[in-house]
Formats: sequence, structure tokens, C-alpha cells
Amino acid sequence: MTTKTKSSEHLEELELNKLLKYLHQNEIWVYYIIVRLGVSTALRYSDLSRIRWVDVLNKKVLVLKEKKTGKVREIPIQPELVDTLQKVYNKVGLPNLNEVIIPLHIRTINKQIKIYAAKAGIRGKRISTHTWRKTFGREVWKRNGQTESCLVRLSSLFNHSSVSITRIYLSITKEEVDTIICINYRICLCIK
Repeated sequence: MTTKTKSSEHLEELELNKLLKYLHQNEIWVYYIIVRLGVSTALRYSDLSRIRWVDVLNKKVLVLKEKKTGKVREIPIQPELVDTLQKVYNKVGLPNLNEVIIPLHIRTINKQIKIYAAKAGIRGKRISTHTWRKTFGREVWKRNGQTESCLVRLSSLFNHSSVSITRIYLSITKEEVDTIICINYRICLCIK
């Protein structure tokens, strides 16, 4: 008999902030950067693990050819993240600019990030390197009104074959969609 392992889950904004705060306060810089870059870029681990300091320090855009899709992506780097990357670069001892930022194996990260999340008070979540990508997607969807058009754009970004796959990927439940429809319906009734 085979069992299917459940996939990773997204973190809510409060959970994400708790984890980042824990990593920052305890100066666990590699993991701090893994989370920050992962949530900011929506990249898979296979791409995150190839980013070098020279690719992001004092840059406004990260240009990267995705390993899985072969597509070249240009990802804007927000000024606050540029500043954070510079500070962490200084804190980790100014490594060679051509060194990768994340020099860890995916299994190591997945094992350790669960430990750090638990220490940060996050319980009952399936967390892995893919959590950051899903967290990015959920936050973008929420901050853009939980609209279908937002899902279409995310589907394209994630290179999914359909919006329904993106809904499943982001664990958007039927209840969430029904709630949005009900709220919109009530708003329309009030406008009459």
C-alpha cells in the first residue's frame, strides 16, 4: 500500500511574520533569506538555490532562467528587499559575490524549516521550500480582491495549464469562493 504525502501549505501573513521575526532575532540568516526571497520571488527551490549574491545585491531586477520551465524571468526586487539583502550579506561576513546565497540541500532546508517554524509558534502546517511560493500566491490573490482575473495572472506566473489547477495549488476552497460570491451579491443588492 502506498500513501501520498500531503503537499506543503501556505502561511498566513501573521504566521509568516512570526517565522521571519524568529529567524531574524536568532540571526539564522540563511533561512531568513530563503523565506524572504522565496516569498518575494515565488521561485521554486531549484531556482532559489542558484541565485548568487551578485545577482541581487544593489539590483532592481533579478534575471533568471527557470530550471523547470526554461523561461527567462525578470523579477523586480523591491527596495526594502534590496536593503535587507545588503544587510544580511554584511552580517554573514561579505562572502564572495559569485557564491550562491542558499548553499543548502533541499532536504536539509525542509527538515530544519519545520523545526524553526515550530519554535516560532507555528503548528499544524505542512511547511517546505514550496510553502513560500504558495504563500506568495495566496497573498497576491488576497491583496487583489480574490478575483478570477488575479487567478488567471497567477496561473500564468506559475505556468499552470489552467486556473482550476492554480485554485487547487493555492488551496482555495469552494467555501472561500462561495463566500466571495455571497459578499459580492450582498454588495450588489445594496447598490440598487
